Amino acid sequence: MDGQQRRVVTLAVMLGMFLAALDTTVVATALPTIARTLGGLELYPWVVAAYSLTLTAATPVFGGLADRYGRRRVYLFGIAAFLLGSVLCGAAASMPQLVLFRALQGVGGGALLPVAITIVGDLYTLEERARVQGLFSGVWGVASIIGPLVGGFIVDAWSWRWIFYLNLPVGLVALWVVARAYRERPVRAEGSVDAVGAALLVASVVLVLWSLEGVRPQAGPLALGLLLAGTFLWWERRVRHPLLPLGLFANRLVSATSVTGFLVGAALFGSLYYVPLFVQGVQGGAPTEAGVALTPLMLAWSLSSSVGGRLVLRLGFRPVAYGGVLGLAAGFALLTQLGPTSSTGLVWLATALLGTGMGLVVLVTVLSVQNSVAYGERGVATSLTLFFRSIGGAVGVSALGGLLLSRLRAAGVQPEELARLLDPVLRSKGGGPSLEALRTHLAEGLGAVFVASLGLSLFALLSVRWLPPGRVSEAQETWAAEAGD
Repeated sequence: MDGQQRRVVTLAVMLGMFLAALDTTVVATALPTIARTLGGLELYPWVVAAYSLTLTAATPVFGGLADRYGRRRVYLFGIAAFLLGSVLCGAAASMPQLVLFRALQGVGGGALLPVAITIVGDLYTLEERARVQGLFSGVWGVASIIGPLVGGFIVDAWSWRWIFYLNLPVGLVALWVVARAYRERPVRAEGSVDAVGAALLVASVVLVLWSLEGVRPQAGPLALGLLLAGTFLWWERRVRHPLLPLGLFANRLVSATSVTGFLVGAALFGSLYYVPLFVQGVQGGAPTEAGVALTPLMLAWSLSSSVGGRLVLRLGFRPVAYGGVLGLAAGFALLTQLGPTSSTGLVWLATALLGTGMGLVVLVTVLSVQNSVAYGERGVATSLTLFFRSIGGAVGVSALGGLLLSRLRAAGVQPEELARLLDPVLRSKGGGPSLEALRTHLAEGLGAVFVASLGLSLFALLSVRWLPPGRVSEAQETWAAEAGD
């Protein structure tokens, strides 16, 4: 494939990935209008949850299928499923229908995201990839920033249904370009698809994540999900052609990046939901200010991903990963020191440090794991880094939410009382010691959340030690010899 074709295919793959990344923030902005139009307010959170559940569960499945049947075929299926889900979402006549069709969109997203990153791993050398992967991380930052703006504009100017219909022209362009221009190595799948393994994996992930949707884990779904996860591991050890070769975890880089991804995902995504709560509830900021507090995180994530590629080539994998984890730790350490009178600038500095650290860690984990395995395992190895990061985020949200609730209840505060801090009207009618006491208890509870996140990020330093210590060229020679690629 010549340079021009590579650039065209890369752009098309990025467009597909952008759609999957943009969809979450756009829909979240339009969701109040959607719920008012369709009714079924009790299903409000499931419009978002259905997408994230199926996306996370499908990610390792399609990563494995891409290794067996080719990236192109799986990627095209992902776009087609995502666009079909978009059309059906736009035509939904009720909230239950919308939840079902969002789940279909998530299946498509579960193919788009890992396979897009894997395709880039196939098209470029390690040195080129260190620069290109930064652009892909930037896609998430851009989508997170413009998503709310795009969603609000579409709802105000046209109809909420167009947030789904507008996926079609962009997605069809990406589908057409990849179908016409992308050519890959021929692959020959041996044996049949491990359908039992795929079903067990998807069911176990959905049940575990479903049980963690609230701030308190639901014992029944969690127990069943863990039982199915154990059954999946038992099955994969015995089936002749497993969906997820467990031998991959004998590779210390795969194990290290999985553990690192889980820990930083739990720390960052678990706390991400509580920074706006701190700004609004503790500092008395408006909802807009609470949302803007996360903008530095997204911008820093995009910038550090772009710069991080050059740093990896110059310094190596381990130093950059250490820098990323320490950036996360510094951000959480600063958050633990903030209080009701802290300036907005300090909050922005803390979130910028979090974004810088996450951008570097995500880049290093993807680059290192792709180069430590053979071509035929690159898809599933890449998907595992995304999968464990998502699982970590879900566990972090639940665990840190439970920690916050326990601290509030220990102080005699019920969660519904926080409405007095979050609603400007109720806040203006409050005043007095009771309101200040609520603010103090919330600040202490959130402080415990940020301390726990700091601890998680420091634990991640231990797994980073497994990354190769030398320069990229030395690691590349070692991995090429081991993988035989």
